[in-house]
Amino acid sequence: METVKEIMTELENCSNLIADAIIRKTSPYEDDITERQAKKAYGRDWIERMKKLNLAKYSKIGGRNIYSRHQLNCLRLAERDNATVIFRKMKP
Repeated sequence: METVKEIMTELENCSNLIADAIIRKTSPYEDDITERQAKKAYGRDWIERMKKLNLAKYSKIGGRNIYSRHQLNCLRLAERDNATVIFRKMKP
């Protein structure tokens, strides 16, 4: 059984992802991050591993690889939580 602290952490993570998604929809340029910035923020090895697994999606714009912060945050959260589902069906 999950503790209250674990549920609270999952809700905070979920709300952060929702906020990222809102930023992505309202001003997509603020969500963009270059490959250099992504490697600095998330780690070079992690970005390269996600690219090899075809999980980190990017667009080529002006010869640069552009990633979505929201998508990278979702990947990081899914990996950290061992791909467990954030929302669980509540028992009545």
